[in-house]
Amino acid sequence: MEEKDIIANLINLDVHAVEINETRKKELADLKNKFLEEELSIIKRYKEQIEEENKTIVQKIEQETEQEVNRLRIENKQLLANMQQKLEKYLRDIVDEIIEQIFRIDRGNDV
Repeated sequence: MEEKDIIANLINLDVHAVEINETRKKELADLKNKFLEEELSIIKRYKEQIEEENKTIVQKIEQETEQEVNRLRIENKQLLANMQQKLEKYLRDIVDEIIEQIFRIDRGNDV
């Protein structure tokens, strides 16, 4: 092989190496872009999943809170009803005692 052929082969090899290098750079850039897109997609899916889980948790908390409020309302109604019954009994007892005292006073005046 002559020197010209060797130089020509070296130039061809260099050109081929540059082409391969450019191709690899392009493939690497494409892979990087695909990786970034996939990363963004994963982040988006996780955000959506977290938002959905948060929504479910908030709904559960709201439901439990509403049940607790309803339970407290029922307990308060029962407590008020009991208090009202006790008050009415107390008032009847007072009225009965006043009437009894009036009759005692009347009996004492009749004698």
